[in-house]
Amino acid sequence: MSGRHTHDAVFLLTSSVIITLILALAFWFFYIRLIQAPEHALRIQRMHFYTDKNLASTPRRHLRALPDDWIDGSGHMTSGWYEAVIDSSKLDTNRPLAIYIPVIQMQAEIYINGSLLGRTYLTDSQVKQVDPLARDIFRPLYVSFPGQLLLDTKSRLQIRVRAPKPGHGLIGLVYIGSDTTLRPFFENRVTARVTMVQLISASMLTIGIFMSVLWWLRRQDSIYGWFALLVYTWTLRNLLLVGYDTPLSAATEDWIALISLGWFLTFMAISIHRYMDTIPHKTEKAIFSLAITGSMALAAAFFLDFHPIVFHRIWSTFSLLLGAYTLTQLALEYRRRDDLKNPFVPASGLSILFLGFHDWLLIMGLIPRDNGLLMHFSAPVTLITFATLLLERFTEVLRQAESINLQLEIRVAEKHRELESNFKKLRQMENRQVLAEERERFMKEMHDGVGGHLISMLSMMRSGEHDPGKITRAIEAALSDLRIMIDSLDPNEHDIPALLGAMRARLEPQLARSGIKFDWQVDEIPPLPEFGPRKALQVMRIIQEAITNVINHAEATLIRIHARLEAEPGKTRNAVIDIIDNGKGFSDKARRGHGLNNMEQRASSINARLNIYSENPGTRIRLSMEYPD
Repeated sequence: MSGRHTHDAVFLLTSSVIITLILALAFWFFYIRLIQAPEHALRIQRMHFYTDKNLASTPRRHLRALPDDWIDGSGHMTSGWYEAVIDSSKLDTNRPLAIYIPVIQMQAEIYINGSLLGRTYLTDSQVKQVDPLARDIFRPLYVSFPGQLLLDTKSRLQIRVRAPKPGHGLIGLVYIGSDTTLRPFFENRVTARVTMVQLISASMLTIGIFMSVLWWLRRQDSIYGWFALLVYTWTLRNLLLVGYDTPLSAATEDWIALISLGWFLTFMAISIHRYMDTIPHKTEKAIFSLAITGSMALAAAFFLDFHPIVFHRIWSTFSLLLGAYTLTQLALEYRRRDDLKNPFVPASGLSILFLGFHDWLLIMGLIPRDNGLLMHFSAPVTLITFATLLLERFTEVLRQAESINLQLEIRVAEKHRELESNFKKLRQMENRQVLAEERERFMKEMHDGVGGHLISMLSMMRSGEHDPGKITRAIEAALSDLRIMIDSLDPNEHDIPALLGAMRARLEPQLARSGIKFDWQVDEIPPLPEFGPRKALQVMRIIQEAITNVINHAEATLIRIHARLEAEPGKTRNAVIDIIDNGKGFSDKARRGHGLNNMEQRASSINARLNIYSENPGTRIRLSMEYPD
């Protein structure tokens, strides 16, 4: 196991070193190579500087080395003239010539022998900007002119400059040569200092939008939102650094460009906390408090003209310390967390550390400012690395969700099989219980019905009864009870019309022998739900008992059976069976026998209603069974 860990560590270290070297090579190819100084051109490294507009009469002329940064000891100057004598014999005056100044952060006008060649594109409103350090990336100055403007031997180059604030000027080396020689260097520098920043900003904006979508999809994980704020803040800084016009004043643009560095690192610290799943609330409150306080102090310094360079350096130091804190947090967690075992993590950390430290040294005045700020070049690899980690985190969440869903599906399938097994067992138990209940009911019916008739016949035989008619009627009654029980078990006769049809074939001969006519009126009736053998048997018993009572007691000559569906709007539906005779009827005061009581008990046992009405003549017995809603 230890050998495996050692192998992984060696592989990670090797990969990180290779990636760092590739990034360094890419930085050389896309930046350092493009800002190289032209070799085959006349280089002006020193120029006289005049503070008075009248060049001929001024006694104050100073020879200054280029690049000339006014922050270093020229805090009182706001404007002036640079002048140098050009040896025209070193230039081919028969071809178009050009003047190339890689760095100039002042309003400038360029003259050759008193002729104006061109000027920078700063407007009067832009001249009022407060802190040029906040907008350090400008397009280099390039003007072309006919070679005939030069004199045969010596020519005078003059550059009139105006700084936005006292001491806030910077001019780099001046190159003069053929237009075909210098233009590629100018275009390369524009690509490195402007176009590359624009491409980086566009890429960052794309990442920011993508992270915003992830945050919208998973708002409970706030890290995606914080990271999107981080990217948007840095993109805003880059766009302001390359000089995009906005409706804001130049001072406001510079203030926003400056504070965006600190807020970028603030959002980075918060994002790292969220990524590590450690949220030190006190630390975050302190960071936000310092960021807000520093932003307000810079606003006061900018708009009240109160030592903006000093506050700029304080703010940059705060940003550097905040960046160091963030990188330290990552370094402490690097060995402990497998998700950080990404070879791009050390490379991106080193890039932001070295380039950020370079910018801090530049702002503090410890290294020359002529090559400008570089930290924004670390943004692509740093943000892409962090975005990759967040995308892996989002993908891991999806994988976990899929795994949980799969486990849930497996558990649901297992529970489904378990429920099916339990349901089958329950059905078997219910079937056994129903079978036992049906067996018990069948035995009870056999005992009370057929058994009773058999006992009656046995009693007649033992008593010496030899009346064939009585014995025959007893046997027929027993057989009738037996047929009713058998019919109740027929699954095809559990709807009322079929049930009554089966009974009709047995009732008509019996009524005919008793001299009673039979009137049959059975309509179509929908099947009743759960109308099983038990209910069918009770209905047949009630009808049998009613007809037996008519035969034995009513002295009737006609029995009419009418079955139908009663359904009124807004009321329940009922299946109704009427048994009507034209006999002598009965009195309400008459004593109720066991037959009527048995009929009511049977009706009650199947949740039916039994009503008895007096007719003129005869009696109506009504059995009603309600359909469920």
